[in-house]
Amino acid sequence: SAKRHKTLLITLAPGTLFLSSPTVQGTATAAMKSWLIFYNLSSAAGWAYVFVVAVQCLVAGMPAAAAWEAFGPALTLVQSTMAFEILHALLGMVPSPVFVTAMQVSSRLWVIWGATYYAKASQEHWSLYLMVISWCLAEVPRYLFYASNLVFKSVPFPLFFVRYSGFMLLYPTGITGEIFQCLLSLPHWAENLPVWYRGLMVILVAYLPGSPFMINNMWRNRKSALRKRGQASAQAKGAASLSGLAWPVTNHKTGDRSTTKTNQAIWVASVNAVDAKAGERAKKEKNWRFGYVKHVEANVRASLTSTKAALAVAQAGLDDAHSRFIFVRNGESKSLKEAMACFTSPVFETHEIQGSGTKAGNVKELQIPYGGKQGVAYYKRKDKRNDLIGGPALKKQLKEWVDYGVIEQDCADAIASVADHPEWLDLSDHYFVLLGAGSAMGPLPLLLSLGANVYAVDIDRPQVWSKLIQMARKSSGKFTFPVRAAKLKAAGKPLKAMSDEELAGVAGANLLDDTPEISTWLQSVCPQKRVTVGNYTYLDGALHVQLSLACDAIISKLSEHRPDLSLAFLCTPTDVHAVPKAAHDACMTNIKSAPLWQSLLGAPLLVPNALKPVKGEDSKQDVYLVDGVVSAQGPNYMLAKRLQHWRSMVEHSKGHAISSNIAPSTATASVVHNAQFAAAYGGMHLFKPMEVMYAETSNAVMGALLIHDVRNPKAPANPKAPTKLANPLQIFMNGGFHGGTWRCGYKMGSIGELSAVAFYLSTMGPQLGAGAAALAGLGYWIATGNIGF
Repeated sequence: SAKRHKTLLITLAPGTLFLSSPTVQGTATAAMKSWLIFYNLSSAAGWAYVFVVAVQCLVAGMPAAAAWEAFGPALTLVQSTMAFEILHALLGMVPSPVFVTAMQVSSRLWVIWGATYYAKASQEHWSLYLMVISWCLAEVPRYLFYASNLVFKSVPFPLFFVRYSGFMLLYPTGITGEIFQCLLSLPHWAENLPVWYRGLMVILVAYLPGSPFMINNMWRNRKSALRKRGQASAQAKGAASLSGLAWPVTNHKTGDRSTTKTNQAIWVASVNAVDAKAGERAKKEKNWRFGYVKHVEANVRASLTSTKAALAVAQAGLDDAHSRFIFVRNGESKSLKEAMACFTSPVFETHEIQGSGTKAGNVKELQIPYGGKQGVAYYKRKDKRNDLIGGPALKKQLKEWVDYGVIEQDCADAIASVADHPEWLDLSDHYFVLLGAGSAMGPLPLLLSLGANVYAVDIDRPQVWSKLIQMARKSSGKFTFPVRAAKLKAAGKPLKAMSDEELAGVAGANLLDDTPEISTWLQSVCPQKRVTVGNYTYLDGALHVQLSLACDAIISKLSEHRPDLSLAFLCTPTDVHAVPKAAHDACMTNIKSAPLWQSLLGAPLLVPNALKPVKGEDSKQDVYLVDGVVSAQGPNYMLAKRLQHWRSMVEHSKGHAISSNIAPSTATASVVHNAQFAAAYGGMHLFKPMEVMYAETSNAVMGALLIHDVRNPKAPANPKAPTKLANPLQIFMNGGFHGGTWRCGYKMGSIGELSAVAFYLSTMGPQLGAGAAALAGLGYWIATGNIGF
């Protein structure tokens, strides 16, 4: 949401970090919040008491042993109650990893109980003062920070500053005190408990690499926390000066714009149109951020009951979204629907570039870059990613994909049709509007190479348009784009006299700020011919929903005035989809034939993908579905994609052709730069028939499917095609290049972690084996004192 749960690296003590947050998750009740406030304030008071006593003893010149007698009982008590933080994580009261929390709390406990409490030498040393006072100065601000974040909208800056600056002094002093305390206790343990003596020696050695790492990590965390606080402050100051399409206020007392609440409300409104009970269940969901997945499936199930139900759900969802979101201009707010009707004055001029590349029509064969192999990790074929296949080789590969389960037969047939009709590859008589023209997964390079007429809309940033203009110059196509009239006037130079660099400076439009005006421009420049408008936009988080809705408003306006308009979207495989019965049966088969290790893990970790079908009221037949949702994508991603589905269904019912094919999981640079995603993709091939594609392959096959949909009058995308759909959701069932998601025996949301583990084992097996052997040897030495087994 706009007021997101903050996950922060917080100082547990000098030398220790605690990954936690005082923000209570959606599942926490008022009682849990009250307990956390009480716990944090009590802990702060306890540490403050120890601090006061320690300082009094120090000022009085008391030796460390006498000071221990004074504050030792209170210190051990308040330190031991830190174990509650493990319970908090275990119960989900704070979004902290249980294992990490347990390890970090234990690291403090073994100093107090494993060194100081039992060893008189430690109690008598001056390092006791150094350690305890450092701990106190870290813990009092930490717990007050927690409590303040639970009670107040924003933590007071002095407390925030101390919280994220005190470590500069307290880490070195606290670590020094801890090391001395452990060292001084070694003779005691050597005599009384040799096992712990050896264990403590290992811990002391671990301080050498661990301490610099933790200090550097806290520096990075401080930088991040200050940046986030600055952004939040700037956002709060700018809330009154919002511009363009924005999330609505959900709490008028505080001014909060909770994306979670609005997201949930739209899903509730959509399913309420046909199933009040499902709507009520969605409304009562307390933890929407993580609990949304089952309601997506419920929404799709309600839609699959009949055509009427599907269209009712889609229209209700779209109407609610358009009425909730606001559009701000000059400090005044309107609903998006009102804004689209109000701000229609033209603000853009038009510029056109005719590419100087090879004449359109010279491409005689469909070729797909692909060097992968079924059942093999995609990265192992990286050097072959640009190998081109066409003709018989392409059809052979299509058959292999179908046989293995990577794609559906109708998808293979569609691509083969394009290969059989090379004349379809001349797009000089076709017109495309691309919203998000520069998208990495968009079809712009392909369309321009085939001579298409492209009307491009993308963000008004010179670096974006420099690349687009350069691409257009070298292509065979015609490239038309908006130019902001105010910028053109300020430049004082006619368009024809501008260099490409100057053109890039005045080109483009902001889909969120200029939504109505972009619609006006497109209506004025698009010829009275069949036009395909595609939404290829993407941004992370809440902005993805805003972009999707802005594009939806533009598409809705264009479709009102253009009965021959066709729409294009890229569908994600990680969604709930209607699928052919053959895909459902393949899920069952793949579970039965799964490798032994997958069968053994089974129920605890892997969730079957073969879901119970829905009985269609129109066809009186079962309609099958799969759940490919990955909850980590978040509800905003899912809503953004669902808005596209809803628009496709509604416009298809009005006679507009729809090209909305499933794209496979793709190893784009933006995805695999995340180590966790890269690891999951690296092991996904172990779950038959999953196959991850490189962007070159995905772009080519999705482009071929788009060409098929706009060229072939018999394509299922065309409402006038002889084959009629039993339900509007089956629009997305045709041409499914899903990469195995529909036929995998297990849900996508349950195979990611195991895929990552498998990747690490396969790529780092020797290193992991050596590490395990070393740990085993170390454990044996700690337990027995012997070096060899």
